[in-house]
Amino acid sequence: MGHLLKKAGDDVLPGVEIVCGGSYRRGKASCGDLDILITHPDGKSHVGFLPQYVKHLKDMKFLREDLVFRVHSEEGTDSGVDTYFGLCTYPGRELRHRIDFKVYPRDIHAFGLIAWTGNDVLNRRLRLLAESKGFRLDDTGLFPATRGSGGQRGKGSASLKLRTEKEVFDFLGFPWLEPHERNL
Repeated sequence: MGHLLKKAGDDVLPGVEIVCGGSYRRGKASCGDLDILITHPDGKSHVGFLPQYVKHLKDMKFLREDLVFRVHSEEGTDSGVDTYFGLCTYPGRELRHRIDFKVYPRDIHAFGLIAWTGNDVLNRRLRLLAESKGFRLDDTGLFPATRGSGGQRGKGSASLKLRTEKEVFDFLGFPWLEPHERNL
């Protein structure tokens, strides 16, 4: 499956990086759905990739049904993450499976990898650890925490610049875990 998705990605945009996340990346024997994370090393070419990629996968009869399709604003007023949730069929089969694509700008890709690799227990631990240090962690960054109206914690405007998953773990003081070690 990963090979098919990577080949289709290269057909649309040579050099695009496509990672199968979730339980697949953690090495589980079976996967309930497919979580696919996408970026491009140059930090720019990912913009506009998702609509072309989805069309290509539909033309291949791989994607069968759209559930959610959102691209980021051109004005930069949101996270910059493009999202597609849909249903696909494996080659030679008709049974439909859930598939999620998330296209991240290169500078926040590490945060997306952590969030979409999981598992949920690890993600909660990392978020609580970040909060204990005065930060807010999500799939788009690690932000200084702020207090909003009503005393609720929010996130500050700019994320820390951490380029790899290991840098995020190190900053938080959490022992590094390879993806296959994250089945907590």
